[in-house]
Amino acid sequence: PYAPTILSPQTSFNQRANSKIREPELQAFWKEYNLYEKLSEAASLDNRFVLHDGPPYANGNLHCGHALNKILKDFINRYQALRGKQ
Repeated sequence: PYAPTILSPQTSFNQRANSKIREPELQAFWKEYNLYEKLSEAASLDNRFVLHDGPPYANGNLHCGHALNKILKDFINRYQALRGKQ
């Protein structure tokens, strides 16, 4: 009933993750170009990044803050790895 009143942008970008298909494609891409090995070689031991993570779910039941915490830590670690840190 609300579809005609919602003004969504028109884009060719797929709105679904479709991870069953995309994940193997992405893994094949990384393997083909040896991206993990290149990132590992670029990272030197004196250029380390350490993110201290506390105990999981230490303050009661799961809530959205736990998910946000894990997502942000994943972003930070990936960003630092792509910058050449180990």
